[in-house]
Amino acid sequence: MENTINPLKSVASAIFLGCVILSIAILMHGGIIKLGKPATSTTPAVTPTAVGQPQQPKTEIQIVEGLKGLASNLGLDTNKFNSCLDSAEKSSLVKADLDDGTKAGVNGTPAFFINGRLISGAVPFEQFKSVIDEELNGNAPSTTQRVTVGNGDLPVQGNQSAKVTLIEFSDYQCPFCGRHFTQTEGQLKKEYIDTGKVKFYYRDFPLSQIHPGAQKAAEAARCAGDQSKYWEYHDLVFTNQQNIF
Repeated sequence: MENTINPLKSVASAIFLGCVILSIAILMHGGIIKLGKPATSTTPAVTPTAVGQPQQPKTEIQIVEGLKGLASNLGLDTNKFNSCLDSAEKSSLVKADLDDGTKAGVNGTPAFFINGRLISGAVPFEQFKSVIDEELNGNAPSTTQRVTVGNGDLPVQGNQSAKVTLIEFSDYQCPFCGRHFTQTEGQLKKEYIDTGKVKFYYRDFPLSQIHPGAQKAAEAARCAGDQSKYWEYHDLVFTNQQNIF
């Protein structure tokens, strides 16, 4: 009698055998049973961290310590500088600038006067260039309004006999003042101040209601000025504005 194979049984056996092989393969590649030495995970554990937490504002003590640190960086006599800053002996000079700016119509910072012509805000260099060139060429519009503003008591930058006077009322903690220093002041110095076309005066206008460290920064720069480092300290404060305040 000829032996025959039942096709259904063959198919069932094949399916069963395939399932067994597939199960073993799954277990060997990431399932419960693993052959050989277990692999060591190289993925570090993730520790939850706070995201978007606002930076705490610095206290006046921290700001003053930062200002004193800048004096040390400049190689100033720190004992003399610290005594000057702690005594607030420059506060009346800062107030005089603030009062003059208010009388001249300054109500925010930065504010600039180019031969008495007011420019408000951290405007692009091109806007300064337009006004300065008009003053240099003597072709300002006849309707141009001018305000009489004193130069203040701080040292001048540039040629004192320059035809154009640029006066800035500013706040060391003001971010827009910092932006002007970073983006525009350097170009003004290069093209106009260092070439003897413009003389530049800085005057303090601390907005203490919203910038609690601005007053002490203004006093600190003046204390540095007592050691002939006013402009160096001025630049250093703006360069380190984010760290100090």
